[in-house]
Amino acid sequence: MALLFAGALFAAAGACSSDDDDGTSTSSSSSTTSSSSTSSSAGGGGSGGDNSTGGGGSAPVGGGCTEPTEVACSDNVLQDLNLQDDTDAGMITSTPEGMGFLSLIDAVAGGAMATDPTSYTYGRFTDTGLEKVNISDEAALDSMEWDIAFRRSTVRINSGNSGPSCVTGAPIPNAVFDEVTAVPDPAPAARTDSYYSSGCVLQGDASGQPTAPGTALSGFYVYNLDTHCVGMSDQVYLLQLADSRYLKLEITAYYTTENQQLCDNGDPLPQGPTGSGNYQVRWAFLP
Repeated sequence: MALLFAGALFAAAGACSSDDDDGTSTSSSSSTTSSSSTSSSAGGGGSGGDNSTGGGGSAPVGGGCTEPTEVACSDNVLQDLNLQDDTDAGMITSTPEGMGFLSLIDAVAGGAMATDPTSYTYGRFTDTGLEKVNISDEAALDSMEWDIAFRRSTVRINSGNSGPSCVTGAPIPNAVFDEVTAVPDPAPAARTDSYYSSGCVLQGDASGQPTAPGTALSGFYVYNLDTHCVGMSDQVYLLQLADSRYLKLEITAYYTTENQQLCDNGDPLPQGPTGSGNYQVRWAFLP
């Protein structure tokens, strides 16, 4: 089976049967999911990979911050990432799972074939689940109210070139989600969402696609060149928020549960809508 980390050729995959063309969001998990909680912020494909060429900005020692910082290369970010001035209608719902949550994120953003997608779906981690933040892409570049954002196969965190906060993320080597019960000692090197050079040139992820930013979490999937679908890498990440709290996070699905299992098993997806852009994310705060 030909596998490439995070999807060389995924930019062309939008035309394949493995991705939705109609922008339809689907419920991809248990029907016991709670209703979404949202808040309005006052603040203003191959898109994956192991980000060996990007996403490597260092984080402040000790972590945490209370004041925003200016986003470097913001004009380039707006253009290169096709950021929007609208607020995406995609919902976020969370259900308790063990000591944490299973969150479902609608990041369909108009569908795989949309030439002018909607904004990212923004969220922040709270004690009651991942809460949606109603904010546009443009306003998000000036806001510390959000922690994480999803659109199609790109996941951003609020730091570096993605936002003015100091959220960091790092893969925990060889980790199994349920076995991570505390912050690893030593902790993996924290990374901000920095994916531009000092000259404001976009630093892509390992896929080599010119519009695929090397974000801190861009290694969450592997792209199957045989079946043209997005398989999960089973990577567990350590995130630190602006309030210095830590959490573990694993993205477990990009499609509906059934279609994700097909893809992960190396089987082709059925023709027609696949539920792409509907994330399932396991996460939990760590002591």
